[in-house]
Amino acid sequence: MTTPKAVLFDIGMTFIHPSGQVMSEELAAVGAPGVGAKTAEAALATAAEAHHLDFPQGLSRPEKVGAVWGQLLGVGAETGRRAWRRCTDRTDLYRDLDPDAVAVLREICGRGLAVAAVSNSDGTLTEELARFGLLDFFNVVVDSTLTGVEKPEPGIFASALGQLGCAPADALFVGDGLINDIFGALRAGITSTVLYDRHHVYRELPVPVITALPELLDHLPVA
Repeated sequence: MTTPKAVLFDIGMTFIHPSGQVMSEELAAVGAPGVGAKTAEAALATAAEAHHLDFPQGLSRPEKVGAVWGQLLGVGAETGRRAWRRCTDRTDLYRDLDPDAVAVLREICGRGLAVAAVSNSDGTLTEELARFGLLDFFNVVVDSTLTGVEKPEPGIFASALGQLGCAPADALFVGDGLINDIFGALRAGITSTVLYDRHHVYRELPVPVITALPELLDHLPVA
C-alpha cells in the first residue's frame, strides 16, 4: 500500500450505522420477534449489497435487500422485505454514530491528510454529516444524488478526487461494502483500499480489513 495524501470515506455503515434496535422492533412488528439487535445488524451487513443481484426478480432494490436480509435471519424473504420497508420508512434508522468516528477523523486531519466523503445518499449527505458533528472534518462531500452517479461507478470517485486535486494513486478509500466501496474504488484506479468489517462478515480477503475504526490509523502516515 502506498502512502496516501487523501482518505476517501463511505459514510453509511462506516461512520453512521443503522440501528439494530430499530431493526429488531420492526421485525417484531411484522411477526418476527426475538431477533437481537446485533444479529439484525450483522445480517444487514451481509445483505446490504444484495440490490446488485438479478434475483429475487420483480423486486425493487430495497426489496431485494430486505428479502435477502430476512432469509439470512431465518424469518423468510417476505417478512424481511416487509420489515426492511418499515425500517427505511423511519427517520431514525441511521442514528448510531460509530463510537470512534470523531477521534479517528480528528487524528487523520491532524496528520495533514485531505478527507472526502463519497456516499450513495439521497441528497442530504451534507446535512447528515452536520447533524452528527462530522462535517468540519471533510474537505469534500460527494453525494451520489447531487453528483448524478453512484458507487460502484467510477465517476463518483473521480468527482471526489478531482475536487481534492488528488490522483487515484495518492488516495486511500475506506468503506464497508465489498462491491460499492472496494470494487468501485479499484475500478476508479484507487488501488489502496481498506474494508471496514465491523461485524466480521469477511474472514479472509486479499485486501486490508479492519474491524474497528482506530485500526485504520495503522494504514496511514504519522504526522
